Amino acid sequence: MTKQTSTTVTDPDAREKLHIAKVLLGGYAAVSVLTLLAIVVFSGDSDLVTGAVWVRGSILAAASLITFALGVSMARGSRSAYRRVRIIALAQVAAIAVIESIPGSFPVWFKVENGVCGTLLIIVVLLTLARTVRAAFAAR
Repeated sequence: MTKQTSTTVTDPDAREKLHIAKVLLGGYAAVSVLTLLAIVVFSGDSDLVTGAVWVRGSILAAASLITFALGVSMARGSRSAYRRVRIIALAQVAAIAVIESIPGSFPVWFKVENGVCGTLLIIVVLLTLARTVRAAFAAR
């Protein structure tokens, strides 16, 4: 069992960056869940919804909700959530980069959606790597 460590984030710049990151993670979750809904609605069209789209879309929706929940905890000062958000966001950005780079791997609409999610996550990564945010979660 790991010990949950929290900190009170007092730096106004760090608090603002964490709030923005949380909002962006909420946007990522919303886009991902709406994408899963679109997958369900258009599942009868095999040009729009392939097996790979079902798998990736389902994983993305689940991961986005988990990441958003961690983002909420991070914004409240959870060090472990902060570390997890950074790791998950970086991993998702890498996965999206791979998906975007493989020609014909997914329909264009899905690649656009992944690009939107990737952009949101890149901003989250940059916010969590900001000096004031790192300092707020530095071990004491």
